[in-house]
Amino acid sequence: YFETDAVFAGKSVKLFFYRFGKKGEWKALLSTDTALTPFKAYQTYSMRWAIEVVFHECKSLLKLGKCQCRDFGSQIASISLNMLQYNLLSYVKRFESYETIGGLFREITEQTVELSITEKIWGLIREIVSAIADFFSTDFDELLTNIINENKQLKAMMGVVQQLQLVA
Repeated sequence: YFETDAVFAGKSVKLFFYRFGKKGEWKALLSTDTALTPFKAYQTYSMRWAIEVVFHECKSLLKLGKCQCRDFGSQIASISLNMLQYNLLSYVKRFESYETIGGLFREITEQTVELSITEKIWGLIREIVSAIADFFSTDFDELLTNIINENKQLKAMMGVVQQLQLVA
């Protein structure tokens, strides 16, 4: 990627150019926020695009906005039910086909994979400490607490694990 400052219609803008792969086509993003970083611009665009996809699919496939009720509460209920339908259908599609719908599940998938790997590593560490505790005929919790309290790196890792569990 590369970026450049420009003037468009009398306004200062920032242009970002992206290309995926060596033979990919160049894509451009334009922003009036000249302090924006390329990563943040792409991240914002990705979120915006995911929202556009959701509304397009809801309008075309689930008839969002076709409610002819005159009551405001009924219209809100119709929109809420429509979004609930979309969420349920997206969830089912995600787990039946093992693929994502656009960028909708990208962040959730990354967090899930990261958390499951962290949980597996923590499980292995617990098994190893448990085997050591059994070998030396000592209490597992006491041994684990002593190991963590005596090692600054393990304290830091434990803090990360707890933060990841809070995120989940």
